[in-house]
Amino acid sequence: MRRHPFAPSALLTGLVLLGLAAVFLLDAAGEVSLTPAAAVPLTCAGLGLAALGSVAARMLRGRTARRSGQTASAPAAPSGDHRVDGE
Repeated sequence: MRRHPFAPSALLTGLVLLGLAAVFLLDAAGEVSLTPAAAVPLTCAGLGLAALGSVAARMLRGRTARRSGQTASAPAAPSGDHRVDGE
């Protein structure tokens, strides 16, 4: 398995959506009362937090690259043959 760079925004997004799913499950079980008017801002706030984390990670990555004398670059394209049919 190839290694990939750490993506804090993907982690935050996943945690937010898992938390929201848990709240919806508790609502379905009758433990918590969640109205749609509360679910939409909760989801938007969580995704906004994930976006903020992504911006912060990109800024930190750019800062460390500038300190080391390199420029922040995009991830390299995958190499090798990835065709499904094998031709």
